[in-house]
Parts: sequence; structure tokens; C-alpha cells
Amino acid sequence: MKDQAKRTKEKNQPPKNHLPKTGQKNVVPLKKLEKKQAIARKERPKYLEKTKDFLRGVNNELKKVHWLTRREVAIYTGVVLVAVVIVGALIWLFDSLLSFLLQLIIK
Repeated sequence: MKDQAKRTKEKNQPPKNHLPKTGQKNVVPLKKLEKKQAIARKERPKYLEKTKDFLRGVNNELKKVHWLTRREVAIYTGVVLVAVVIVGALIWLFDSLLSFLLQLIIK
């Protein structure tokens, strides 16, 4: 009984070394705080400058792109449509053939 009371009392007490010796909570010396703030100011990104740099880079890359002419777009679109029709016809042909074979096997 005494052991249980002692354990309960120990659990309710804070650890012995939870506060600095001065008795104040989480004291940070002023010089360290100033250094941290100075570092944070230096590392703070300059969003406006970074955005301008990014947009300049995008513009430079877009200048390097080879843009198709209207005629080339029409030709390549036609090639793609013809290829889609051919592949679709092949799939339909094989599907019909397999369906016919399966119907012969099942009956």
C-alpha cells in the first residue's frame, strides 16, 4: 500500500531537472536570439526576384522551342488519325475472330 502511494506521488511530480537553474522557462540569451534572427533574415527568399528569374528562364526556353507550322500540324494530325483507325480496325478484327472461335467451342 505504501509502495503504491509512493509511486503515485512520484508520477505526479515533475522531473527534477525540468527547469533551468534560474527558475525561468526556456530562457534564450539575447545574443543567440539576435544571431538566429539575422540568419533567418539572410536566408529569407526574395520571392519577387525568384519569380522574375523563373519567368525570364521560361521565356528563354520558349524561344528555343521549334514551333510547328499550320501545314505540319495538319499533316501530323492526319497521320495520327489514320494510325488510330488502323489500330482500331485490327483490334476489332481480332476481337471478332476470337468471339467467333469461342462461340464454336462453347456450342
